[in-house]
Amino acid sequence: MRSNFFRAAALICAALPVVVSADTAPVSMQAVVVSEGKAVLRSVSAPSPATGQVRVRLHAAGVNPIDWKMALGYRPGAPAAPGGVAPSSPVASAAPWTPGFDAAGVIESLGPQVQGWKVGDPVIVFIEPRGAYAEYAVVPVSTIARKPEKLSFEQAAGIPTTASAAWAVLVDSAKVSKGQRVLIHGGAGGVGSAAVQIAKSRGAYVIATASKRNHEYLRSIGADEVIDYQTERFEDRVRDVDIAVNTVNPETATRSIAVVKKGGLVVSVAGPADAAQCAAANVRCLMRSRDGTPIGTVLNEVAQLAAAGKYDVNVDATFPLADFEKAWAASKAGHTRGKLILTLR
Repeated sequence: MRSNFFRAAALICAALPVVVSADTAPVSMQAVVVSEGKAVLRSVSAPSPATGQVRVRLHAAGVNPIDWKMALGYRPGAPAAPGGVAPSSPVASAAPWTPGFDAAGVIESLGPQVQGWKVGDPVIVFIEPRGAYAEYAVVPVSTIARKPEKLSFEQAAGIPTTASAAWAVLVDSAKVSKGQRVLIHGGAGGVGSAAVQIAKSRGAYVIATASKRNHEYLRSIGADEVIDYQTERFEDRVRDVDIAVNTVNPETATRSIAVVKKGGLVVSVAGPADAAQCAAANVRCLMRSRDGTPIGTVLNEVAQLAAAGKYDVNVDATFPLADFEKAWAASKAGHTRGKLILTLR
């Protein structure tokens, strides 16, 4: 009788769902750590969620140029040192840190006072100040969104930084609307491809610049016209656009003034246009705003677009976490179509 009771109890327990709590958090995890100018993969303590936070078992992390630039010593807002991306002043914090802002994974545990989420929910994650190159991350629920079924974890991890930059440029700064003509430089890159899709979803007529190998891709995500920047000048093809989005360099931002209608806008994520030329042409010239729509709202909006088939992420290449340096080399080489992704499962 007793053996039958324990056998039945064991079967019932085996059938129950497993819920991982903060009390049973993994004690360690693999993460990329930057310290004293070097980035290495090593074992570190795994985090536990505090009030209003969730711990996510990360499946994929997005690679952005800012990741390796910061590892080399670049600090946003600091002047560049001669001959390289590193500035004359070091990163503000000398303490060891883990790169990466973008990720996707599955909620593994909930902190106190978290509502509306459950263990096992697949999510898109923005990690601030950083920490995506790791097996686990702890984040406030205000910086996550539900992953659409249409997207893989690798695609979802390519959303946060690029989509938020494109949203800040087109929605927060430009207030893009139906019928406007929008020129997007570097349309096949991470921010550029996000901008093409966001502009198109809001009813704009989209013109994008890219090398010829990316023209078919750009048309597939909504570009109405594509210009090969390697063989022709966009100034010879475009006139009177409402908005020019620059993701390339300051020179391209300044050149764009000539093709924007009076009262139109040049908005940049890659250096400012010449202010005197902007004023002379009666064109507004702005850098990306960083005080716009909250990141959680952007992620939810873009996730809804993806669920409706209006937003996609092209994963150009994937690398295991241990090969993060190869991913950085590919990022440094440029010409990425969409996103580079680290896999963590």
